[in-house]
Amino acid sequence: MSMFNIGLSGLNSTQKALEVTSNNIANSGTAGYKTASTEFSAIYNGGQRSGVGVSATSENFEKQGTLVSTGQSLDLAITGKGFFVISENGRLAYTQAGQFKLDDQRNLMTNNGNQLQGYGIDDQGNLVPGILTGLKVEAGNIPAKATETVNFSLNLNSAAPVQTFPTATAFDPKDGTAFNYSQSTEVFDSLGNSHTLTQYFNHAGANQWDVAYYMDGEPMLATAFPAGMLSPASPIQANNSAGTTVTGVAVVRMTFDTDGQLMPLNGATPAVDNNVTDPAGVREFNIAFNPTGASPMSIKLDLVKSTQFGSAFGLYENNADGYTSGEFTGVSVSEDGKVLATFSNGETKLQGQVVLANFANPQGLESANNTTWYASEKSGAALLGVPSEGSFGAVLAGAYTGSNVDISKQLVDLMSFQQSYQANAKTISTADEMMQVLFNAV
Repeated sequence: MSMFNIGLSGLNSTQKALEVTSNNIANSGTAGYKTASTEFSAIYNGGQRSGVGVSATSENFEKQGTLVSTGQSLDLAITGKGFFVISENGRLAYTQAGQFKLDDQRNLMTNNGNQLQGYGIDDQGNLVPGILTGLKVEAGNIPAKATETVNFSLNLNSAAPVQTFPTATAFDPKDGTAFNYSQSTEVFDSLGNSHTLTQYFNHAGANQWDVAYYMDGEPMLATAFPAGMLSPASPIQANNSAGTTVTGVAVVRMTFDTDGQLMPLNGATPAVDNNVTDPAGVREFNIAFNPTGASPMSIKLDLVKSTQFGSAFGLYENNADGYTSGEFTGVSVSEDGKVLATFSNGETKLQGQVVLANFANPQGLESANNTTWYASEKSGAALLGVPSEGSFGAVLAGAYTGSNVDISKQLVDLMSFQQSYQANAKTISTADEMMQVLFNAV
């Protein structure tokens, strides 16, 4: 009878192994699926050989699944360790199947209707770390924002020829020989209308430069600038874009030290000062501008880090805040998991941050439907963090993690288990034949 029992144990164990292998093959294209393997152990009852049993079915969390590129912004892959956290009917579950979509309420959901979890934002748009919540996109269209600051730094060539603004005649910006360099910056008013601020630089002498400012082709008057910033040459006459001469035009003086660093624009000597952080704010000034139909503007022009070296003219930075109004166009996710609403004006708005989970023993996770797992006593509690920090991998948008099933190996395993099943069946048929011989001999 022991031969029958041993053969049956072999059939049962091999059948379970075939089921696991078949399931691996069936899920070879399933996002986030982890290959399962059957582990066998020999059975001895009272020291007597009693066959074989399945001791465990384990899943391979070590091997990374293939990255499947889709180009869809809410398809997310984890390049490293970690699981996405989702809410499944109020219960937290964990998955690496990063195929998410927006529902009609703009919640970030899985294909099975479970909401992606992360850190949300407060009323001011700041992240609220440590409090897990369902991620959603709340941004509608974004209104225009007037420019308040222009961060502008450059290098002016100390070897450039001296070129002063005229005193007897009007400065003409259409005459390329009337200035050494020029540079334009786009700014926006409260209605989102675009304006162009243009700066014309002239080498006034050793370590000194004079600058004239135009807004939309109109020279800006001295009354638009703080008096302490103006050059001794100010004011001047200058032509506008229509060729009309305007009087009282401002010229700002920039002075550099013998190391090529920009000095305070108002001639002050702060107790603590440097050209990198400008702690006293002496390398910036405000330009007043009254656009038609919009609110009056005061644009801070920050020239910190500007230099004068004997090298070619070049920009370090030319960055203005402010923007025109924009319509919601979609969602993007950064490597560190920040969820950003995107708008037609090129602006983005933070909506939250994806949270990842890890476990002391991923093998102890409890398997569930839809390629998800639950925490258990064996896995330990979830360790939460954000992408690209600590042991957590980064998030790659536009792709998802596919199955880590090796089809070739599974087919080999399938043939091996099939042979084992046939061999175990043969031991049973052999035992049956021996019993028949024994019965016939009686």
